Amino acid sequence: MFRFLFVICIATSLFGTQLEDTLKHRDFNGWHFPDQRDHSGNPYYYVPDSKGKYLGTSAGILGVGLLVGITGLYLMPESVTNWDRERFGFRSWLQDVKIAPAVDDDNFWLNGVAHPYFGAVYYMQPRMAGYSWAESALFSFVTSAFFWEYGIEAFVEIPSWQDLIYTPAMGSIFGEAFYQLTRYIQSNQGRLFGSRVLGYTLVALMDPIGFVIRDLRLGKLFGVKNKNELHAYASPLGVSFSYRF
Repeated sequence: MFRFLFVICIATSLFGTQLEDTLKHRDFNGWHFPDQRDHSGNPYYYVPDSKGKYLGTSAGILGVGLLVGITGLYLMPESVTNWDRERFGFRSWLQDVKIAPAVDDDNFWLNGVAHPYFGAVYYMQPRMAGYSWAESALFSFVTSAFFWEYGIEAFVEIPSWQDLIYTPAMGSIFGEAFYQLTRYIQSNQGRLFGSRVLGYTLVALMDPIGFVIRDLRLGKLFGVKNKNELHAYASPLGVSFSYRF
C-alpha cells in the first residue's frame, strides 16, 4: 500500500513540476504569468512575512472548517453520504482504521468533483505561504489521508482508496493551476478580464481560506503580515502597491 502511495506522490510531483513550468512560461493567447517567484519584486503579490505563521493560521481555519463540514455531512441524509450514523463513535473509529481501505460507492459529485476540489484547497495553503510544489502536495496528502480519511471520516466509515489517492493527486494538479491563476490575478491588481469583481470572486472560490486571511485581513489578527505591503509603506513616495480591495 505505502509503496503504491509513494509512487503516486512521485508521479504527481514530477507532473506538477512540469505543469508549473508550463503555466509560467507558455504563451496563453496574451495571458502573462509572471516569471518572478514570490519576491517583493512584484508589489501586487501577497508574500507573508512568515511561511510557518501563515500556514499555521490557514491550518487552524482548515481544521475548524473540516469539523464544521463533518457535522454538516453527518446531518445530511444517509442516501447522500452513505454513512451509517448509528455506528458513529470512537469504537467504530478503532474498527475502521484497522481495516484495509475499501472502494466506496460515493456518487460522482463527491468523488469526481468535491474531493479533488478540497484536495486543491489543502494544496493551496502551503503553496500560498511560499512552500514548493512537492511540499504542498505532501501537505495535501497528509491532510487528506491522516486528518480526514483516518481521522474524522473514520468515525463513520472505512477509509476509501479513491479518497486516499484521487483527492491529493488530482487536488495537487488542480491546486497548482489554482495557484498560478491566483498569482496571475494578483499581478493584474485583482482583475480578471478587466473585472475586479470577477477576479476576487474566482480567487475566493479557488482559495477561500487564503482569501479570508489575505483579503479579509484575518491574518493580521494572528500577526501575519504582507512583506510587499510593508515594503510599499516604507517607500519614499508613500504609495501603497499592495494587493487590496
